[in-house]
Amino acid sequence: MRSITILAALCAATALTACGTDQHKDASDKGPTTAEETKAAEGIAALTGPQIINRAIKTTKSATSLTIDMDGIVDGDPMKYHMSSDNKGECTGSMTIGDGTVRVIKTGHTAYMKYDAAFWRAQGGADGEAAAKMIGDRWTKADASGADAKDFTAMCDSDQLLAGFSAADNIARKGRAATVDGRSAITVTESDGEETYTAYVATEGKPYLLKLVTKGGKEPGTLRFDDFDRPVEAKAPTGDIVDLDTLGD
Repeated sequence: MRSITILAALCAATALTACGTDQHKDASDKGPTTAEETKAAEGIAALTGPQIINRAIKTTKSATSLTIDMDGIVDGDPMKYHMSSDNKGECTGSMTIGDGTVRVIKTGHTAYMKYDAAFWRAQGGADGEAAAKMIGDRWTKADASGADAKDFTAMCDSDQLLAGFSAADNIARKGRAATVDGRSAITVTESDGEETYTAYVATEGKPYLLKLVTKGGKEPGTLRFDDFDRPVEAKAPTGDIVDLDTLGD
């Protein structure tokens, strides 16, 4: 089965956040203190484009948990992704690549995956077809750090998911006021070659990054961020579960 990771998709989704670089933060914006971050994001829209996106990154990375939804193109394939994760490595969600879907739960040191037949066939070739017939609709489990689970458990730590989002020097342009799922926001835009990136930053409550839209290029798509600091209900499934670590022993 080919390696799949949402981390690369998150990095590819935006130049605004200088993903994977070691650039320096805009010196003109030292960012809010922890006490200030608990107050309303009053005045965020009055800042410059670089200041807005840098503050949004700092605030979003401070969340102990969040939910990320993605709908876009990754490595030429359509991908949809929904994952709630926290900074302790607990997570629950799903990923759809093409017509195939896998559900993922990680709690403690164990990862649980439930693949549909289309996913097995698309990702595993002949071996995938055999796995689809043998495992069917059952959940599987594996050591979260093992080869059978690591591609998915990399998505389970919210700190790791956001690690590449760096407050950095940029030329982001402040745009119009907007709403995201009923929440007031301000847009910030930057272009890089054929790609245009637009971030939507909350202007009420903490200035979280609410949405990120990539247009043009080879990997257009939309990321949505929600459920900041909400507990992640990652509970192990019950029933007949296939242990991938002992399969074939």
